[in-house]
Amino acid sequence: METSFLNYDQIATEYNQRYPSSQNWERGQALLDLAGQVRAKTVLEVGSGTGYWLNLLHTTVPNLFGLDYSMGMIKQAQRQSAPLKLVRGSAVQLPYRDNTFDLVYCVDAIHHFGDHRQFIAEAFRVLRPGGALAVIGHDPHEGTSKWYIYEYFNGVYDTDLRRYPSGRLMMKLLEAEGYQNTSIQTVEHILNVHVGQAVLRDPFIKKSATSQLALLNDEEYFAGMKRIEEALALAAASGEQVVFSSDIHVKMFLGYKL
Repeated sequence: METSFLNYDQIATEYNQRYPSSQNWERGQALLDLAGQVRAKTVLEVGSGTGYWLNLLHTTVPNLFGLDYSMGMIKQAQRQSAPLKLVRGSAVQLPYRDNTFDLVYCVDAIHHFGDHRQFIAEAFRVLRPGGALAVIGHDPHEGTSKWYIYEYFNGVYDTDLRRYPSGRLMMKLLEAEGYQNTSIQTVEHILNVHVGQAVLRDPFIKKSATSQLALLNDEEYFAGMKRIEEALALAAASGEQVVFSSDIHVKMFLGYKL
């Protein structure tokens, strides 16, 4: 179940703070390119959240469907300018007929689905022949990405290792379910450097902006914030600046139903 660990209803109204207008989201362009490649007329986002990514596709795709387990997130998505067809449901039991969609995708969501293989199988079922499944997100198993959140908030990295499927496992699951022409592509390189006090203005440091921090209890979260404040104080005392970096390679795990 998607809500086994985190109730998104509690943070839905604040969740869009993670999408600052100053950020260039290359994964959005990757989705647009893929939709054009498969000539998508009907698209489903699983774990559609506030509808941010679906709204980006509105200019090129006439029929946009979104599924999320959180009713709070669906209510936020209903505010998007695009006419979205939204339902509450489970990623491992998609409430759609076989051969319905030209493109199925999820962005930063598969780690909430519980049974990764069942989701991939369900996506295959509802895809039309010639359609594609795209799973977009970072792979904490890879070891190339660095995120200061992992350094200052205890347990967050280990939790992500348990929640996220590795890239190698994703390829195995796609191939086992019958997808063809599978691939792993880097679709975005996030490089954000926060110097000194600027880290406190990072949208992702807020407890309600990302599941990594929202999963922490208040004591764990404030302990991490205290470590950051101590690092800032130590740097100030020595006349130096401390740097908090986010260097994340966002992947797209892709497969086609031929």
